[in-house]
Amino acid sequence: MQECTLLTRCSPTRFLRLCSNLDDGKQQAIHDMQFGGLLAITCKEVRHNLCLWIVQNFDVGSRKLQVSPVHQLEVTAEAVNDLFGLPMHGRILQVTSNPSEHPFGRLRDCEDRLNQLPVGEEFRRAFIWYACATILAPTSRVDGCRNLWHTLHGDEFRNDVNWAQFVVDELVSGIRHFQQSEKAWVLGSLVFLQLFYVIKVRIGSVAVPHTIPSIVAWTDDLIKTRLQAELRDYGSFGHGEVIEDVPNTPTDEEAENSDELWQQYEAAERTMKEQLTIMKRVMRQIHSRRRGGTHASASNPNAFPSSPSFSPAADHGFQFAYHSTSPLQPRTSAHTPARQSSEDGPNVQGDDGSIADVMPLRAIFVPQTRRSGRTHRLRRAAPSLRSPFVPQPQTRQSALPMDLKDAVAVVFNPDLDPSEELVSMYDTHLTRGNLGCFQGSNWIGNEVMDAYCRFLQHEDCGATKLFLSPYLAEIVTQSQPRALHKETIVKQYERWWYDIDKPYDQVMEVFLPLLTKNHWTILVLDICNLRIQLLDPCGGRKKTHMTSAQQILAKVVLCLLAHKKGVSEYHFETFTFIMPDVPSQRNEHDCGVFVMKFMELWCSGGLSKSIDPAQMYA
Repeated sequence: MQECTLLTRCSPTRFLRLCSNLDDGKQQAIHDMQFGGLLAITCKEVRHNLCLWIVQNFDVGSRKLQVSPVHQLEVTAEAVNDLFGLPMHGRILQVTSNPSEHPFGRLRDCEDRLNQLPVGEEFRRAFIWYACATILAPTSRVDGCRNLWHTLHGDEFRNDVNWAQFVVDELVSGIRHFQQSEKAWVLGSLVFLQLFYVIKVRIGSVAVPHTIPSIVAWTDDLIKTRLQAELRDYGSFGHGEVIEDVPNTPTDEEAENSDELWQQYEAAERTMKEQLTIMKRVMRQIHSRRRGGTHASASNPNAFPSSPSFSPAADHGFQFAYHSTSPLQPRTSAHTPARQSSEDGPNVQGDDGSIADVMPLRAIFVPQTRRSGRTHRLRRAAPSLRSPFVPQPQTRQSALPMDLKDAVAVVFNPDLDPSEELVSMYDTHLTRGNLGCFQGSNWIGNEVMDAYCRFLQHEDCGATKLFLSPYLAEIVTQSQPRALHKETIVKQYERWWYDIDKPYDQVMEVFLPLLTKNHWTILVLDICNLRIQLLDPCGGRKKTHMTSAQQILAKVVLCLLAHKKGVSEYHFETFTFIMPDVPSQRNEHDCGVFVMKFMELWCSGGLSKSIDPAQMYA
């Protein structure tokens, strides 16, 4: 593909340097104009590689960024307001060429004026123009837009402008000019464009702090780390999790449901308060019975015994152990009324004014003896009580349900006939012997991989993926075609394609599993982004070029796909080759299982769900 360069006058470094030199009164005036969000910007660099990708994938007609074949992000005034806090209501600014009484000067002269002018109307107009010239709507000129200067300093100007919409309009106009001309200058706020992308397209491996506003967290280091992670994992941009905008205006039905939910919440809150009141009353009764000792037990046969062998307050966790460093004292008799003692540690006063004993340290440690050696902690066994306050022993169960266990027993039973047919679907058949490759240290065979490709092809509801048979790669490799003519390719290899009842026009990705020397890999041909990806679960050193056999396979697939679509031939030279990072196998024989998972989860250059190798071996 032809390389492009990008040039811009967008300079957040210059803008932030000026703002840092302004006094508190001028910064407060900037906040009063609703331009204070610009002071929260922490990134000073414009990432040209990211901005170039965004500009090349931006549709100026719909004003949407084509992140992937299925995800689009619309650039709106609301998005500018969310990031920079600029006003999004008011009139649309019309930039005129009428001169004003204020002469147009250089950008450096404007900086000097902003430092010298007092807070007033002239300062506000000069600041708005400076912000537009540096970060909001920069042009290709060194000193900014002359017409905008005269428009802001005109006698009829009023600051009731929808500045968020102005930023969007200037940016879209600059992108359109870049796409239609051969010039390298991009006009508009590229700093907004890159912040919009990194916030809306999330990479799960990069942790982003939660800040208000959100742009405060996006420093130059964080943006660099996030872009490096995306390029390392996927090879290019546009493969993260797209965060869709949710409308904030509730419907009438949602408003009614909201009132109903609030009523349920208030009723639940009242119930919880009543339960807490009952619990406090029960705790006070338990405490008073413990204080009463045997006298309370004699007067009330339903009272809890105060024996140390069973204490509701201790066993149910109503009181907590107090770790005291006081000397250990002899334990009080079970029939002796409890008394306050400074040696036993402090007490806790309840809500009703009663004093409750706190468990002393000797209840946890074994008393000291004359024997030499270490003092060991006493580990008490949990009481066998069916109480919600006592954790009950858990028995770990198998992750396989009973019906699946029965199926596994039938498939992998060595005493049964290995030639018995167990799978029959989508014009393919598998025997017990074929499925035995999933057991032990066996490799996945062509029969199982072919059946799984057929299954994925018929289960693909979006009709954007095309799964090819591994036999196609085997036949092409064995035949070693020298002359790759379209008629020859269609005649020899078309019959190895699956018959599908879906149109080929929507196919964006083609998956071709390869078996080379008992090792499975997969070629993914991304038609939309013109790239070929090799997914290898073995890991190791990254390859920068395809082998001759892989190149022949890719050319055959591209020729057949163009024939099926009825379009002109795809040129192999226009595709780029990359090897994305994928989870690695932990032995020599599970490559086929990983390739099957890759085909299931791979979408638009990345895995739609993470794969944990530890879970696969569990």
